[in-house]
Amino acid sequence: MEALPVALLVVVAASLTILTNVPAVAGGPVSGEELERIRQAAPEAAPVKPTQPRQLLVYTGCKGFVHSAIPYATAALEILGEKTGAFSVSTTDDVQVFQPDRLNKYDGVCFNNTTGELFEDPALKASLLEFVRQGKGVIGLHAATDCFYQWPEFGELMGGYFAGHPWNETVTVKLDEPGHPLVKMFGGQPFAVADEIYQFKEPYSRQRLRVLLSLDIAKTDMTKPGIARQDGDFAVSWVRNYGLGRVFYCSLGHRHEVFWNRPVLEHYLAGIQFALGDLSADALPSGWRDADGWFDLLGAGDLTGWIVKDRSWTVEDGVLTRQGGGDIWTEQTFGDFILSCEFKLAPQTNSGIFLRTGDIRDCVQTGIEVQVLDSYGKAEVTKHDCGAIYDCLAPRTNAVKPPGEWNRVVVTCRGPRIQVELNGQAIIDMDLDDWTIAGRNPDGTANKFRTAFKDMPRRGRIGLQDHGNPVWYRKIRIKPL
Repeated sequence: MEALPVALLVVVAASLTILTNVPAVAGGPVSGEELERIRQAAPEAAPVKPTQPRQLLVYTGCKGFVHSAIPYATAALEILGEKTGAFSVSTTDDVQVFQPDRLNKYDGVCFNNTTGELFEDPALKASLLEFVRQGKGVIGLHAATDCFYQWPEFGELMGGYFAGHPWNETVTVKLDEPGHPLVKMFGGQPFAVADEIYQFKEPYSRQRLRVLLSLDIAKTDMTKPGIARQDGDFAVSWVRNYGLGRVFYCSLGHRHEVFWNRPVLEHYLAGIQFALGDLSADALPSGWRDADGWFDLLGAGDLTGWIVKDRSWTVEDGVLTRQGGGDIWTEQTFGDFILSCEFKLAPQTNSGIFLRTGDIRDCVQTGIEVQVLDSYGKAEVTKHDCGAIYDCLAPRTNAVKPPGEWNRVVVTCRGPRIQVELNGQAIIDMDLDDWTIAGRNPDGTANKFRTAFKDMPRRGRIGLQDHGNPVWYRKIRIKPL
């Protein structure tokens, strides 16, 4: 065999050094033995195959306490991405990476044990928020809640602020959502882990977050000094929607050995895939759910959980009211569900309830609309009257009440079947698979849609239409199926 050139040997040697000795941001390098532990613990496959190549930015800058676990977390993320093919990692502590032209090439950004006021530039802050609002992801590991205390929007984005760590020992973690896709790796059972456990302060709230894991206070020393919360609510992991984007946070990640704990690595991986947009998962706030599995979509008493232009809709005394300026959309996407709500019309009002909308910027062509219209008193109703699947299927009967009275509508979406009840009367029973031709209904009449309804998205956002007329909605509840 021909001898390798000296320059190539230098490159190979450098590559081997990188593979076995990741440079440390703080606390020294990760040893080859520790890297091998991480590799052995990392899962072989991702929960889902990415829909496209994903780029994850790992930001490691600190203005406060510098965690020695930072290089361990970076190494674990790199190995997770490489081993499973779920994403590729770029790492930096340069704040200029948050410039829009640089940030937008990534699918998500991970704040890896970041502390302090990381940067002050308002343009960079606006860039990060818009990055997530427009559909990208944010991941926070451990101390990612211990930064930007002077920037309240970051606390809202991440879900809360660090308020001390009473425990740095072996504790028991309970599964708040044992059946959730981001939690199933724990096998439905609580688990013990040795790590530094945080408590959180405002804006932390189960009215705004889907809490996945939390401290089991029945199996934890609650006499520790520094325990500030009196409600026993010590979350460990959560998800949330934010505009079109998604957030995953996990407070585990202080001790180095956490990064060769296989279930925890699997949890990180699933959370990252959720944030990047590949793994669909429910992020409706925990506090919105009742004992029967229904979620109150106005559960926070404000517009939390909705995508809306400023002041174009308001919530007062539990009533969502159009103010003018555009449609309103759920941050959460839904597949199969039962939706129940009440609406009230003014004379000649025109509105609508959009189902499973794939692109809110082109909602008419990527969603299915249940017409909301003042068609009270009409003897014969059409595919444009209240309760119709707009331009496709007329309601069986005219069940809408006069303007000024509240109407109750229940919509069930299960696979291709859509059923609508209005004021207790079954008015629609539709099989989307019967709509096989774009622009045409099964009865031969034309419709305005460029896509056959059988090919419409089976998962998407729910929206309420602003058609320029007064309309009111309340008691908006949904039960995912």
